[in-house]
Amino acid sequence: MSALSLNQSVSGYRRASVLEAVAVRVGAGLVAWAERRRVVPEETVRQQRNAARRRDELALLRGDILGAAHSGLLLPAAKGEGPRSGRTG
Repeated sequence: MSALSLNQSVSGYRRASVLEAVAVRVGAGLVAWAERRRVVPEETVRQQRNAARRRDELALLRGDILGAAHSGLLLPAAKGEGPRSGRTG
């Protein structure tokens, strides 16, 4: 028995209107979107944790460099001196 003949034989059955069918489709799409949004892949979580750790490490290094510069420990090299000058001592 096909679905069409079954639906016709059931009394009180009413076909859904176009608006109702669209509403069901939109609702199903929203539910699927919410479920996909809730599930975060493990690789993404790992990458986000690593990025946050690197940001924290860089913030600490920046603070150390600024502290050293303000205390006078980090002095700029004079012209012709330093590791990139090409001079040998």
